[in-house]
Amino acid sequence: MKDKNKFIEIVEETTKQVSESDFLEDLSKTVQNETGLDIEKSKEIVADISKTIDLIDENYQDLKQAREQGKSRSEWLKGKVGETLKAYTDDKKEEFIKEVKESLDKVNKEIGIEIFDKDFDFSKPLKSYKYDELNQKTIIDDFQNQIKNNTVLGAVIHEDGAFVIDTKHKEIEAVKKYFEAQLDSDYDKNFKKAISVATNIAKNSDLLPPNMRTKTLEEISMIVDKGVTSAKVAYKLAKGELNPMDAVEYTIDRNTAILNSAIVTTTTRYGGLIGGKIGGFIGSVFSPAGTVAGTIIGTVIGKLAGNKIGEFVNIGVKKVASVAKSVANKALEGVKSVASKLNPLNWF
Repeated sequence: MKDKNKFIEIVEETTKQVSESDFLEDLSKTVQNETGLDIEKSKEIVADISKTIDLIDENYQDLKQAREQGKSRSEWLKGKVGETLKAYTDDKKEEFIKEVKESLDKVNKEIGIEIFDKDFDFSKPLKSYKYDELNQKTIIDDFQNQIKNNTVLGAVIHEDGAFVIDTKHKEIEAVKKYFEAQLDSDYDKNFKKAISVATNIAKNSDLLPPNMRTKTLEEISMIVDKGVTSAKVAYKLAKGELNPMDAVEYTIDRNTAILNSAIVTTTTRYGGLIGGKIGGFIGSVFSPAGTVAGTIIGTVIGKLAGNKIGEFVNIGVKKVASVAKSVANKALEGVKSVASKLNPLNWF
């Protein structure tokens, strides 16, 4: 990051009024002040970010309720994908399935090669892209397995200490409050909106690496949601408020909700015109660049929560990585993340 102190200032500014009723109005004014955009355009930016974070939360809450009723993640996702595909012709349905499948395959393969120097054989080709009664379960199970493995790969990036959280940065009270609040609190949603706005301002101020400069508001919001959620889960695990397996399962649930949010966002915007749009969006959020960016954003936020919380996040990310490897069975045995692969991103 070109000017880490400037980014800290932006985070401090965007998180000032997280608990206030006119929070989004204040965020819009911050965008205006930091970017020079007029207030109407600033409001549009904040509204798009807010809508995306709300969509992720709605999807997660719906999934959580389904899980409490005994449904699996795959059953929930099958229902959601089925809703999306109702408006599609059979040919478009096959195109949709092919695009999502190939995108998920690609991002996991890229993470393995670019970060871990290993070609993980996580997924097998689908025999058919036809979304009929015979193939639906196979297709959705594959999507869910790919998201699980993407989550696991993201968690293991922490393991060799590539993102050690030091305690030399100023403590921001609003960030501290985020970590101390319950998971999925109303505060969480507003906080994620604030960090997404801060990240977008940093992007437009040329403070971020090149691979973040082309991200849309929706992509940034989903990447931020992934990153700051993972950091908070690590904190809760280290504090003993979550057990290791629940921490990993929770993160997989969140990423499943983000996958459906990506699908809904793209199909709402482009309708039946698929043509790489869905795959491109999924690739942007779950790719090596998106996964590492989310990890680093979460780590940056952990730096600003104070010494004690930072230490707990440090402990937690290593515990999550350890359990994540076991969830992936033997595929990740002996794998360590490669810090040198990440340094060129030149973040904090």
